[in-house]
Amino acid sequence: SSLIITTSSLPNGNLGASYSSTLAASGGATPYTWSQQSGSLPNGLVLYTNGQISGTPTTIGGFTFTVRVTDNVGSTYDKSFTVTINSAALSITTSSLPNAINGTYYSQTISASGGTAPYAWSVLSGPLPTGLGLNPSTGVLSGTPTVEQDFTFTIQVTDAAANTANRQYTISVSH
Repeated sequence: SSLIITTSSLPNGNLGASYSSTLAASGGATPYTWSQQSGSLPNGLVLYTNGQISGTPTTIGGFTFTVRVTDNVGSTYDKSFTVTINSAALSITTSSLPNAINGTYYSQTISASGGTAPYAWSVLSGPLPTGLGLNPSTGVLSGTPTVEQDFTFTIQVTDAAANTANRQYTISVSH
């Protein structure tokens, strides 16, 4: 049967996240050798002669390129693909917050990654420890706690593209 590329499309990727996908072909005479004919792969990705495309994307955007498969007797088949590299998903990276001491100044920064800066911070639900406040532009939770108890609350971050992520924390205020 004649040589064709059977891969219908390639998955999109995320900036800075490891990417790997393998092209497939059928027909013709194996083994196959793969090469890039035109266009440009996403920056940071490489097409190997075995059909694997892998690497870590370094630039966001849409990339269109044409690959060629060559079989063992020199037959060729070309196909064009488009891969979009998106910015990394927005997430809050601070996994937990330390406990606080009643009457002692407290300051911790809640951090995020991915998405599109700048970030805006808010309290989605639950009470913050009495006496603490969240800075909406820096993610700094600070103040002097005045009530001894456990406080559970959810912090939300919103990026410039209106994506949101949230994370729940518990801070125990003791003496």
